[in-house]
Amino acid sequence: MLNEKASNLKLGAIYMHGLEPKRLVHIVPCQGAWLETYDGKGYGETVQFEDVHYASLDEVQDFLEDEEVMRDDTLVKP
Repeated sequence: MLNEKASNLKLGAIYMHGLEPKRLVHIVPCQGAWLETYDGKGYGETVQFEDVHYASLDEVQDFLEDEEVMRDDTLVKP
């Protein structure tokens, strides 16, 4: 099931773009939005508004957990 197209976008909120949850970091008026993954990838790439969809609670939780692991300096990362 595809997620519903998002409207009234809010900076800092988690949305879906493709199959991956991403955080909205910038809105480019009349053009689109900048979304980034939990590890900061995608920043500066404009995504069309119609390609931004609402994330489910599970998708938001997955994003936040991945972000927490990424920021935890006590963990050994590959």
